[in-house]
Amino acid sequence: MEIRNKSRSLVSLSFIAVIITVVLFSSGCAEQGDSSPESDEQVVNSDGISIENLTNIEWQWIGFQQSSSPENRTVVPDPENYTLAFFSDNTYYVKADCNSGGGNYILEGDNLTLDPPVMTLIACGPESLDSQYLSLLSNVSSATLENEQLVLHSGNTDQRMFFISGGRTEQTI
Repeated sequence: MEIRNKSRSLVSLSFIAVIITVVLFSSGCAEQGDSSPESDEQVVNSDGISIENLTNIEWQWIGFQQSSSPENRTVVPDPENYTLAFFSDNTYYVKADCNSGGGNYILEGDNLTLDPPVMTLIACGPESLDSQYLSLLSNVSSATLENEQLVLHSGNTDQRMFFISGGRTEQTI
C-alpha cells in the first residue's frame, strides 16, 4: 500500500511539472533586446538580491562563465529552453530543455541554496545543455543582480550563470 501511495505521489509530481511547463510555454515571449552576458569592460551595477526581485519571474539562462576571464564566456542557444522561476513559498521550478521539475530553495542575504530538484528524466539529445545546466545549478552558492541580469555564482569556483527576465510568471500549484 505504501509503494502504491509513493507511486501516486510521483505521478502527481510529474503531472504538476507538465502543467507548469505548459503554463510557462503559453505565457508568451517578452521582447528581450540584447541578451548576451555583459562584458567586463562595461560598468557592472550590482544590486543585492531580495525575495521581491527574484520571485515570480521566469529567468532565462543566456550564458555562463567558467572563470573571471571574459574569453571563457559561453552563450546559451535557445535560452527559453533553460529557465528558472522562484516563488515566495521557497519553491522553484526549473526547465532544462526537454526536462522540467522543481524543488525548494533558501535565500539568506545573497546566499542561495537550491535543493536538488525532482525532475523528469527524458533524454534530450546530444546538442542539449540540460546536464550541464543542472550540474551548474546544483553548485549555486549565491545570487546577485547585475545590469538587470540574475547572476548565480558557484561555490568555490569562478563559475557564473547569467539569466535575463523572460517576463512575469505565477505559481500554478
